[in-house]
Amino acid sequence: MKKERVRLFAMLLAGIFFLSSCASMLPNPDDIKTEEDRIRARSQCIALHTVGGALGGALIGGLIGGDWKGAAIGGAIGGGIGFAYAWGKCLSLYSTLKSQPTAGYQETANRVGYNESQGAVVKVQNFNVSPTSVGQGGSVKLNGSYYVMAPPDRKEINVTETRIVKYFDPSKNEFVDLGQVDQQVTAAPGTRIADGNFDIPKDVPEGRYKIAFIVNAEGKSDMVERELTVRKATAFVPDINSIHGYRAETVLVVEEVSMLRASARTSVVR
Repeated sequence: MKKERVRLFAMLLAGIFFLSSCASMLPNPDDIKTEEDRIRARSQCIALHTVGGALGGALIGGLIGGDWKGAAIGGAIGGGIGFAYAWGKCLSLYSTLKSQPTAGYQETANRVGYNESQGAVVKVQNFNVSPTSVGQGGSVKLNGSYYVMAPPDRKEINVTETRIVKYFDPSKNEFVDLGQVDQQVTAAPGTRIADGNFDIPKDVPEGRYKIAFIVNAEGKSDMVERELTVRKATAFVPDINSIHGYRAETVLVVEEVSMLRASARTSVVR
């Protein structure tokens, strides 16, 4: 029994180490040039982290149970909750955000009543997610604005823009962090606007989510978060028996059409 436990532990640990090594080889989101490259990177990242979650669960289950049965139960639990957390780990491949200046130091100071005696000031003025309800496999727009102010001798400030996704876990009755993306910006004091997209994978659980936007600079930070509802994907199909001429049905969302096209080009008829 002791030998089997050692062998089980060694095999699972080797699997986790192998996946960690593979994760380090995933492409940098900034280096992705085409949509097909992005789709491929998403698939690789999700696969690595979902399998990693299953192996981690198997390792814990195996250590507690001391046998392959315990490992199998732990693996099933880890894999079952793994996709949402994998999405969080791969968030940089599913979410984009770009900011740019809209008002300089003096205009912003006049508008918000800033005085240099205040030192560094960071304020997220607004942040919105649109729409606030979306089907699995859909996408939402992000837009907001913020200002970062400092005494006039500071011509440039290092700013960190962070977006976080949270999921309401019914079993815990609370929102849990799934992942975040930090983005570094060198900005002049003043006001900036930020716009981007947030893609929702077709396999994430339906339910309540929150998307948070945080700005951090000079040791000061501010945050605004918005709630998002993810619902089952539906489609309207013709129905002569309906007074509207169609009916709504839950469907399997084909998220990556270009991948299907690529597969069709490379398929071989035998």
